[in-house]
Amino acid sequence: MTLKKATYDKLIKPDGQPQYGRFNKPFAEINYRDFDYCNNMDKPASRLQKHFHYNQFHFLGIHSPDFTMACAIANVRYVANAFVYLFNHQSGELHQRSFIQPLGLRCKQSNQPFHGLSRFTKGDAQFEILGRSAPNRYDLSVKIGKSISIDATITAPDTLEPTALCTHTGYNGWAYTQKLNTLSVEGYIHWKQHTLALEQDRCLASSDWSCGYMRRETAWNWASISAFLPDQTRLGLNLACGVNETSFNENTLWINGTAHELESAVFEFDRKNRMAPWQITTRDRKVELTFVPEARHEEKVNAYLVASNFSQLPGRYYGTVQDRDCHTYKLDGVYGLAEDHYAKW
Repeated sequence: MTLKKATYDKLIKPDGQPQYGRFNKPFAEINYRDFDYCNNMDKPASRLQKHFHYNQFHFLGIHSPDFTMACAIANVRYVANAFVYLFNHQSGELHQRSFIQPLGLRCKQSNQPFHGLSRFTKGDAQFEILGRSAPNRYDLSVKIGKSISIDATITAPDTLEPTALCTHTGYNGWAYTQKLNTLSVEGYIHWKQHTLALEQDRCLASSDWSCGYMRRETAWNWASISAFLPDQTRLGLNLACGVNETSFNENTLWINGTAHELESAVFEFDRKNRMAPWQITTRDRKVELTFVPEARHEEKVNAYLVASNFSQLPGRYYGTVQDRDCHTYKLDGVYGLAEDHYAKW
């Protein structure tokens, strides 16, 4: 894998420009306020443009043979959003809650991936993600009234190699993403009358920490797996198409913490029937998968300044993936996620 070593521990260099590339470790701080942001005619962007054109979100997923839990905090300035859902693999029941705040009110996000608190609140709903280092980890807390309570510690093992990437977007922007799959997790989920223990030998987690001055209209597909194979191999997969692809891509296979870079991804599915099977491959054919959705969390917003057509689907993966040493791993009904997302922000 060809990885760059950052020359500065913050993403934006002293000259006001980002460090572009795929890096061997995450940045300590995404100091976006230091970005020398110009418009398409090379004039300095206004203070309002610098504020409203910046987006940031953090997604966390917890995966076990019995259930999938996913939650996120997102702030696209015009609105902030938080959601959480729990999908029971045995019963097929999907429980979900979603909240929106105008103008990012009551939403705070840290610009340091492993330091500081991100929080979203609305009414009796409170989402918190606290980043910590040594070891790198997230303390997740979700409380919605008296019926939903999630407390989890999600930790990156010392041997886990991250995917950290910064690419150009459009003419004058950039996007940074930091993906970590097969994270260790412990804690519990209490959802109404049910309490689920998060056992380290059965549960794994995934994290997507992303931000930037992205295209005004952005669309992408995404696939994510964090699972134990029958022989207890920890297998993680992250594939994306439509974003973070200028000169570099974020596509990664993890085997027991070792990251294997993958080529560009192709997603084939029916937008009129997203619950039909998907075909997901990479250009080098090291990934050849069929994804069979079992549930769908979706959100559609079509407002004047912002729009979103978002579908995230838990389901099962079948097929093969191959690492850089040409070792092939068979997936026979492994649980994971797929996503189809259009955003105007």
